[in-house]
Amino acid sequence: MTLVTADLDQGSGAARPQRLNVAYAMLAVLAVINLMNFMDRVLFSVMLEAIKVDLALSDTQMGIVSGIAFAVLYGGFGLVMGRLADTRNRVRLISGALAFWSMASALCGAAASFGHMFAARAMVGLGVSGCAPCGQSIIADYFPPERRALALSIFAGVGTLGTFIGLVVGGHLAEAYGWRTTFVIFAIPGLIVAPLVFFLGREPKRGAFDKLVSAQLPWSQAIRHLLEIRTARNLLAGTPLVLVTVGVANWIPAFLQRAHGASAAEVGTYGGASLGVGLVIGTLAGGVIVNTLRKRNRLWEFWWPALATVLSVPLLAAFYLAGSASAAYTILFFAFLIAGTSFGPSLACIMAVADASLRGTMVALAVLASSLVAYGVAPALVGIVSDAFIAQGLDEANGQSLRYALMTALVFPLVGAFFFHRAASSVAADAVD
Repeated sequence: MTLVTADLDQGSGAARPQRLNVAYAMLAVLAVINLMNFMDRVLFSVMLEAIKVDLALSDTQMGIVSGIAFAVLYGGFGLVMGRLADTRNRVRLISGALAFWSMASALCGAAASFGHMFAARAMVGLGVSGCAPCGQSIIADYFPPERRALALSIFAGVGTLGTFIGLVVGGHLAEAYGWRTTFVIFAIPGLIVAPLVFFLGREPKRGAFDKLVSAQLPWSQAIRHLLEIRTARNLLAGTPLVLVTVGVANWIPAFLQRAHGASAAEVGTYGGASLGVGLVIGTLAGGVIVNTLRKRNRLWEFWWPALATVLSVPLLAAFYLAGSASAAYTILFFAFLIAGTSFGPSLACIMAVADASLRGTMVALAVLASSLVAYGVAPALVGIVSDAFIAQGLDEANGQSLRYALMTALVFPLVGAFFFHRAASSVAADAVD
């Protein structure tokens, strides 16, 4: 069935009730694409130890491949995708991006060296860079501001379900068929869905819920304009630091294998269930919580990500220090459940700070910052620090070096929470809608 644009009441800026089902239908399509985004991104982490052994790589090299290789093109090309999302057909862009990263994910299975894997992971990052700018911008034109936190939480929540699938299914497939075949199997759904979205999807009216849509600015002026907004600067500083929690999660399967002697299948089943289900429930719950709190004070959209992040940090520390696998899995579930409640509201904040003509660019700037810090520097830093601890005598085999390397990364989300608090204090002065 062809998806049509929502029938909007431009006078009130609200979607007519009979057309809300169309908006949610498009949201479901975008959420499935985001699910495959997370599936393909997290798959690498559950097979990290097997890839390391097979290709004879160090923790530093694995940190670079899992982080920087992915992040450089993910962030850099994200700016291009953000600009295209502001000026071109977003539905066609996101379908093309899905096909590209699915093919790149399959190529990861053919890697024979560090260089090959680096290149394949970089291509995955390039393709995935189109998901957030296009998907979030489309959602903002299907849902009014008071519904966006929930809609974006659904988008993010179903996406994080891909984390669960990637860890659980990926772990079992890797154990049964090897990591190379698993990469190829995971690429197939995206290659099937991409052409369906391209031909059946419909582009929504840009700025449908905005009282005033600014004229399209040249790219450099658009970026400069956004960076002049204090709230935007605080969000661009805070978002990547908060997301370090997710970025360094690439190392969690390896940590569980080293520290608790878990197999890839066990990590996939129990670690995947703990982290993935916690993220899904938390992300969906975050939208409901903030939608409720926003009625009392709209600043809860900014306050909640800060609060949830601060609460999740001691739980993550307890997870790394847990003495048994069963305790670790339980704590991991609650840590990511709480952390997950911040993700949807943080996306809504990014949507609120820019009008319709600049949303793709704003999302792309957030993607760039997040890719460099959360998905690039942070995972690589964990690998480097782990190798440094090994050189100082900490044991690699029992996870000691990786445990303390992961704990050093906990300072980043705390700083990110501070920037979200600062963003809330500048909303009124910046006249953020």
